[in-house]
Amino acid sequence: MIQLAICDDDKRDLTRTAELIKEWLYEPNKPEIKIKKFSSPFLLLDAVSGGETFDIFLLDILMPEMSGISLGEQLSNLLAEPLIVYLSSSSDYYPDAFRLYAFNYICKPVGRELLFPVLDKIARRFEQHRDNVFLLKTTDAMIQIPLHSLVYAELQAHVCHFHLADGRHLKSQYLRAGFNQFLAPILELPNFIKTHTSFVVNLNYSSSLTNGAMSLTTGAVVPVARSFNARVQQKYIGYWLKEEEHL
Repeated sequence: MIQLAICDDDKRDLTRTAELIKEWLYEPNKPEIKIKKFSSPFLLLDAVSGGETFDIFLLDILMPEMSGISLGEQLSNLLAEPLIVYLSSSSDYYPDAFRLYAFNYICKPVGRELLFPVLDKIARRFEQHRDNVFLLKTTDAMIQIPLHSLVYAELQAHVCHFHLADGRHLKSQYLRAGFNQFLAPILELPNFIKTHTSFVVNLNYSSSLTNGAMSLTTGAVVPVARSFNARVQQKYIGYWLKEEEHL
């Protein structure tokens, strides 16, 4: 199910957008969507900070408490690559919206002819990428981590540390499950490998492998345990040979 949040201080526009989405859902072969409406950007931020998760945000730009652009910046600080569609009665905010990598921009009044094609694109994208995100619950929020941005994960004192390509370092809550169980969806992917009882690495960021260590393109070096060495070497060589075949 796709979780969608709409934030608009104009309650008539808020209701109208939600009704249009429900109309779109009546068409054949549409995914399930759960819609939650917010009349204030602060209510939306409180919900996200409190652990509620959303796959898509439809944000009005012209709101008195906080602009949709500022709200998008706040969401980008809380979430990894939030999918945002901006709604505005003016096209003047295009540059600011797309500076934040907006998925789309719809000029009001929002109608079927503008909204439905965007929802179709979102549905296709969600279908393609739903398995490419790891949902991490931290002490502060629920964060969606795109797996292409995960460089490596490390277990320290029952807490999993995620090191991302953009330099961020995120920490899980205290793990009651084992490391393997917690990272099971990641370990099923061909580009991730466990190099040590406490390390999982994304091979896309590997630059070299020596006895006892793997160097990464970010400058980090992760250990390769002796008992893992043969398996790591085999997967490392096999992975990069396959990559070269596709060049």
